Amino acid sequence: MKRMFVLSTVALSLSGLLTGCGESTSSDSGAQYGNSSDPAQPVDNNFNESLLLASLVDNVLLPTYNQFANDATALQTTVNNYCDTLSAPDTSASDALSQAQDSWRGAMTTWQLAEVMQIGPLAENGYALRNKIYSWPNVSACAIDQDVVLAEADDYDLTTRTPSRRGLDALEYTLFNTNLNHQCTVAGTAPEGWNNRTDQDRREARCAYSQRLTADLVTNAQTLVSAFEGEQGYGQVLKNAGLPDSQFAVSLDAVNEISDAVFYITEVTKDAKIATPVGIIANDCGTSPCPQNAESTYADHSLQNIIANLTALRSVYLGGDDENVGFNDFLNDVGDTETATRLLQDIDNAIAFAQSLNGPYSTLLTEQPDQVEQLHSEVKEVTDTVKTDFIQSLALELPATSAGDND
Repeated sequence: MKRMFVLSTVALSLSGLLTGCGESTSSDSGAQYGNSSDPAQPVDNNFNESLLLASLVDNVLLPTYNQFANDATALQTTVNNYCDTLSAPDTSASDALSQAQDSWRGAMTTWQLAEVMQIGPLAENGYALRNKIYSWPNVSACAIDQDVVLAEADDYDLTTRTPSRRGLDALEYTLFNTNLNHQCTVAGTAPEGWNNRTDQDRREARCAYSQRLTADLVTNAQTLVSAFEGEQGYGQVLKNAGLPDSQFAVSLDAVNEISDAVFYITEVTKDAKIATPVGIIANDCGTSPCPQNAESTYADHSLQNIIANLTALRSVYLGGDDENVGFNDFLNDVGDTETATRLLQDIDNAIAFAQSLNGPYSTLLTEQPDQVEQLHSEVKEVTDTVKTDFIQSLALELPATSAGDND
């Protein structure tokens, strides 16, 4: 069964962002693999898919999730320090705020790696855990403003609140938005009396809410790690794919789950993060560059997020790095060395081009949209190969939402 990728709706959801409110061979998996240069000719293989899954778990998935948990804890520390400094007399909080913002950038960069690895517990129940950690493009500045005030009540419980009021998105707003006025534009939604409070009072209220957000983020990050680690964790489920009593009848099904996840690069990175804000796909400005439709607008961290997504794709493709077992080895084993080499080069080219861009993403969109369009072309070279030669040679299935993607 082709798995529906929930984030495929991103490109259709951008309007109104941040507005007011065991081993397996071809014989035991039942699969044959076609060389993309001649897909009509199936090729038997002896590739050990279990080694690939173990490599991905041990060298890519778990290290990324663990790093994010560490980053979330570091972020909590710096936010607490900022709030302590903010409320202390005769102190400057600017340095402490800068440290908290840097910690947020570090956590966000690591999370953007994990965005390309949304499988198992991270994707269950409509991606509930993912959305608690990061809900973009489901974000609302007004909702955060409301909860900053609601959180001052003794009976406030952040864990019961919707994803648009918590996670890295909300923290970006409370840590980077320099406008202390609320962003609610619909009558009756504004937090009562907020704009009449002093600047210091509003900073302290936002910081107190940031502390709640970071505590919640740490809890959810630890939940993610716990769900993947250990003998009963999802990492072991992947490693045991195809064995008796496994939830995956054959190991290739587990491989396919991971390949589905990397289509984030097509449906979100390419389309929602690049094509939509630059106007290749219609946006809130029509078909013109529209910085407000970019990801991470308050911290202007959009380009860094895109680079992290591509870096994650590279890591998944290689199973970590060149010395590990990766999808490139799978392609080589089935005889499609040309795709194995070309895809890695295209990924490297896209990363290098993105890293060569100078200035904030918002500035690139308004002043050098041709560069953003070129970035789209570089990423499209990657995604076109992933959707065709990569999938065909390994006898994998496309996510249902990617079958008709031609832009």
